[in-house]
Amino acid sequence: GPEQWHKNYPIAKGRHQSPIEINNKEVHYDRSLLPWFASYDPGAAKTILNNGKTCRVVFDDSFDRS
Repeated sequence: GPEQWHKNYPIAKGRHQSPIEINNKEVHYDRSLLPWFASYDPGAAKTILNNGKTCRVVFDDSFDRS
């Protein structure tokens, strides 16, 4: 379990991200799915925070993001 991951994955100890297991035998390609991407308008971003695990973009609420 999570308390043991650091034994095989030393970088997973402490505040670092835990490893994930992707079982290749259970993964299937779906041709109907479009490529995934994330983007944002830098002009609308008030601050961008990176804590080492995630990135958080705080937007100015005056912009319509619908």
